[in-house]
Amino acid sequence: MNKSTSKDQHVLSVMQKAFDKGQQGNMDANKMLNWLKQELQSEYTFQNEKAL
Repeated sequence: MNKSTSKDQHVLSVMQKAFDKGQQGNMDANKMLNWLKQELQSEYTFQNEKAL
């Protein structure tokens, strides 16, 4: 699997988790956006640290 496909799959997975949490009533729109931002930033940081 190439790197772009892997990133796309990760983003879709994170979005699915956020949607599931929203369906459970645990998140409003602002909380969901903050959670998504945090998840995606932490994965980006992790990938960059691994590359170093």
